[in-house]
Amino acid sequence: MTKIIYQIIAIFFILVFYGIYFIKMMLQKKKGIVTDQIAKGKTRDKDFYTELLMKIATILAPVAELISIIIGKSQLSFMLRIFGVYFAVVGVTVFGIAVYTMRDSWRAGVAEDDKEKRDLVTNGIYNYSRNPAFLGFDLVYIGILLMYFNPVLLAATLFAMIMLHLQILREEKFLESSFGKEYIDYKKRVSRYAGMGKITYVKIVMYIYFLIFIWSVLYFFTCLAYGGGFFLSWVWLWVLIAAFSFVRIKMLIARIGGTEKFKVPMVITWIYRIAATAFIVFFLITEAKIVDDMSAVPDKDLDYIILLGAGLNGTEPSNPYRVRIKRAGEYLSENEETIVIASGGQGEYEQISEAECAKRVLVRDYGIDESRIFLEEKSTDTHENLKFSLEIIGDPTARVGIVTNSFHEHRALAIAKKVGFENADPVPATTLLPVGIHYVVREFFGMVEFYLRDM
Repeated sequence: MTKIIYQIIAIFFILVFYGIYFIKMMLQKKKGIVTDQIAKGKTRDKDFYTELLMKIATILAPVAELISIIIGKSQLSFMLRIFGVYFAVVGVTVFGIAVYTMRDSWRAGVAEDDKEKRDLVTNGIYNYSRNPAFLGFDLVYIGILLMYFNPVLLAATLFAMIMLHLQILREEKFLESSFGKEYIDYKKRVSRYAGMGKITYVKIVMYIYFLIFIWSVLYFFTCLAYGGGFFLSWVWLWVLIAAFSFVRIKMLIARIGGTEKFKVPMVITWIYRIAATAFIVFFLITEAKIVDDMSAVPDKDLDYIILLGAGLNGTEPSNPYRVRIKRAGEYLSENEETIVIASGGQGEYEQISEAECAKRVLVRDYGIDESRIFLEEKSTDTHENLKFSLEIIGDPTARVGIVTNSFHEHRALAIAKKVGFENADPVPATTLLPVGIHYVVREFFGMVEFYLRDM
């Protein structure tokens, strides 16, 4: 089913992208404007063959894309396919805005023989890219390549992108000869593909906020699609990050352009910078600790492992809980003397306790003997999971492993230490992507809450 969904998404991007292209051509044709001027009516010289090769490349690329989509196989990871969707979304959006902004000045190819006088378009998206339509092509090409990577598609994509770049160089010469100083000044102010001319500290900060904004918007919808919709806890965090980034982008653009309506006092600016720096440092240190425990290798022959509950669907484990049980089953199979404490009570909409569910799956799917499984069926959160499990074990010095999703491992170990465990080790289970990124970021705030409660 997932394969079909991604095929539909990829074909949709191609249809929308080329739909914009050909609809614009038809609309201009009705006005008597010849839009397609690629390798037409030109002297058979180097420039002509550059345009001709570009035309061939931009025909081969979508053909290779469609064949790759129909085959439906990719040699890249699932998360890279998600990034491919992101690139394609941004590419189609950029291309559509570029074509709309150009209005009747848009041409495909260098319009050397165009008798109509056209203005140099420098407004809207052209304030941030001299060639947004070409940028849109490249982003869509990269997106489909990431979604359906194979050597043939890679070659077709590189060929098309190289030819588009050579065409850009041709068009720059033409525009410079046509518009003179106006275009030269424009080149100094706006970068070829993306950017606002000469790099400065403020521009770098603005670019970072822009990337964060794009990521937050796209990842928000990814979380909705893969994380259970609006019921995913803290999903609105990405909306808040996007909104904050958007405000900062607007402020920084105004500062770069010298159009600030209100200048923030320097004292407030420095307070913000210090606070932001402190937050970023604290965030990165905390996330580094979380990630470190995510990849930990557990000791062998632990006395006990504690399997933390994570919600049920009726009598079956939720996806996060399923991977925890799988990890516990694997560890118990490899370490035959280890005892497991299956910890988790029965939630409001659950038909059995989480502990009972884990026991059933461990016995049924992993062949674990029931005598090695102890149940803790009163807990409602991680703190109670570990506190009540310690009461069952009765020995705070016992060598214990905490089985939970890897993003949650660092906080679980901190709580284990707080309730009295002296020798707790991580036994991390897989964190499922793409929503796993959300969990890892959200876990930072979970650690903040833990630190505040522990004060």
